[in-house]
Amino acid sequence: MTYDATDRVRPTDLPGLAFIILSERFFDEAGKPVPFRLREKRNTQDDPFDEYVAEILKEEFQDDTLVLRADKPLVSPDVIVARPEEYYLLETGGADYDTRAIFGLEVKKVDLGKNGKPARASGLDYNSTPPCETIRVYSATGSALRIPSYYLFVTLAEGVDTGTVYVHSLVLVAGAALNKDVVLYERITGTRKKQIGLGTYGDGADRQRPMLVFPNPLGWEWLTGSATLISERGDLSSEHPLAYVREMTRSVSDGVWEIFHCYRLAKLSPEREELAEDPFPQPAKRKEETSQRGRFEIDLRTLTIG
Repeated sequence: MTYDATDRVRPTDLPGLAFIILSERFFDEAGKPVPFRLREKRNTQDDPFDEYVAEILKEEFQDDTLVLRADKPLVSPDVIVARPEEYYLLETGGADYDTRAIFGLEVKKVDLGKNGKPARASGLDYNSTPPCETIRVYSATGSALRIPSYYLFVTLAEGVDTGTVYVHSLVLVAGAALNKDVVLYERITGTRKKQIGLGTYGDGADRQRPMLVFPNPLGWEWLTGSATLISERGDLSSEHPLAYVREMTRSVSDGVWEIFHCYRLAKLSPEREELAEDPFPQPAKRKEETSQRGRFEIDLRTLTIG
């Protein structure tokens, strides 16, 4: 089939559509959480919520849009959303992939604490894959492609009815707002060497597996109890029923910063807010040294036998 881009209307932003779909599923017309049920967790790596998000997107997106879920655990991203026609045009035209054609979605969830705030608010484990503005995926032929990335952060809480849960807070964030260092992403996710032949009998190995910690946007108090989209694009209100709520910045160095744009559903009539400068929290006492692992302390002087 031959595609002619000149005869087509420019498609809308896929992350913007995904945000609307998820916001309207998890919150009602007044912006209040809607309880739902998840299937039981089968094993340690199994994630019913990730699967549920993929099912919602697959159900709600139009027929010309594919929603592909990772087919096994420990694969990043969790979901890919793509318009095959737009993907073809970009691939054959040599242009960069953009969010009108394809994006990868990684799902991050935390529990709601007794204090009404999300757990791990200052920093979140990203395991061995750092967040990034673009991520690497592979075609059927094995060639690597770099596509835009988005991260869905949600705070889950137990519902009133037994077995139900609800989304207390939701934010869909452009990967660029978390990290734009592609070199770091490539270095961490690339091939690494293990140390083998360790231990007295030479049968031990050190996988040299990194564990990344980056910000948890839900630690920004303004995001609590609402659904928000944080995008690099400042024009989404012109193509989606979204209200432009505020700008936010992330500092790169002295006098250098990146600007991002925050949206909420227009039907909720959100108020316009002032510029937010570096709103994502960071650990107050971060240091280079790690803590000792498995440290068991005892005081033999206080022990009695018998």
